[in-house]
Amino acid sequence: MNRILTLAAFALLAVAAPLRAQMAAQTNLPPIPGVRDYAHWGQVERSYDDDEASTSVSLTLPFNDRQRDAFVRRGDVTKVELSAGFVHPGRTMTTYPDIVTLMLKVTRPTNVALRGDRAGTSDISFTIDADKPLVVPAPLVARAGADMENGRPTSVEDTYVVVLSLSQFLRIVDGTKATAQLHDMRLELTGGPLEGLRDLASRIEVAP
Repeated sequence: MNRILTLAAFALLAVAAPLRAQMAAQTNLPPIPGVRDYAHWGQVERSYDDDEASTSVSLTLPFNDRQRDAFVRRGDVTKVELSAGFVHPGRTMTTYPDIVTLMLKVTRPTNVALRGDRAGTSDISFTIDADKPLVVPAPLVARAGADMENGRPTSVEDTYVVVLSLSQFLRIVDGTKATAQLHDMRLELTGGPLEGLRDLASRIEVAP
């Protein structure tokens, strides 16, 4: 979770102004999913940081080959991992978190990745049910060689960070069907990924 937050700090530079407007309008939030058994293979963890006096709640969702092929419906991706999380002050949540951070790590063959995006700002478009697409910044914050062969990488691992207002995040998880488009990649959130994000959202509970 610490890595998500570190990368989110860079991503916030690109989205600070529009995100402040979103947070200001968070008095009427979409419904927060209730507590139940969610059907996904990820792991949700809660941890307290003594130095920061804050609690982090995070989801880590790795994909095997079958899960990857169901998630990445278009795009030449060999490995993928989705993480998400939020932070609140103290051990007990007394106010709603302002933002929820998503981190997407994708590994693609070098020739494919290098023809694509470069480090910097890009957008991701979420389509939820039949609503107007939700378009938010998804900067590429890290790029590294992977799958070394004869001293050279045959793949590139890219890390994208998406910073959502709580209202935007709840809009996504409240949908019955959700997809996302990032460059040439079309991602199918419906199913395990969406259930994992709903599980994370269900941990948002403000103490009376």
